[in-house]
Amino acid sequence: VSASSASFARMAGSSSFAEVGIPFGCGMSFPVSQVHNVGSHVGNDTWAWDFRMPEGTPVVAALDGVVRLARGDSDEGGCDPAMARKANYVVIESLGNVETQYLHFSAVSVAPGQHVRRGDLLGYSGKTGWACGAHLHFKVATPVSAGWNNPSVEARLQGYGDPVLESWVSSLPCTAPLEVAAHQPPATVRQGDPVAQPPGETHPAAQSAAGSAGQAAISVGGPAPSGTRA
Repeated sequence: VSASSASFARMAGSSSFAEVGIPFGCGMSFPVSQVHNVGSHVGNDTWAWDFRMPEGTPVVAALDGVVRLARGDSDEGGCDPAMARKANYVVIESLGNVETQYLHFSAVSVAPGQHVRRGDLLGYSGKTGWACGAHLHFKVATPVSAGWNNPSVEARLQGYGDPVLESWVSSLPCTAPLEVAAHQPPATVRQGDPVAQPPGETHPAAQSAAGSAGQAAISVGGPAPSGTRA
């Protein structure tokens, strides 16, 4: 039983919230730049978190699951709600009637139908869509529709609970290169030599975990978003 499946087993037997992994590459630290029920995090995004990070930071799956939606063909974004439909995104369906949503990618490396494990590379952070700067928008949601923007649910990040605004969140230290989910599940492809961290201002503890997966990123087309997103 995987760690993420065990988290949902615990949740199913109690009133606790879903516990998910840190949604960015190992050995990295970033601040929470937007929390719940403020700014653009209202309505379906009430329980989302934003993490401020440089463009090109590895974004990884927070739970095991199957990629339900993926879009990576946009290179447009801006600090305007009208840009929301330009966002690149990944939505992963998991056990427990939940899904995780990741927004604003500069490049996406998975496609719909792929099986992913917690920690697998999904793509690289960016500022596509409604974004005033490079960051990762992340939430746990209930899959009530086939769309990309289902209603968020309250959740907890493993080791951090519900982090507050401007607190720093760190992923676990790296023990191996990131794995990239194969286009035909369930096999994975292990990446090779590490590469330098993407440029940008980060916490001193942050370090690259991208491996050569940076060269493997691809743009995956998908339906354009129809709602708003920060």
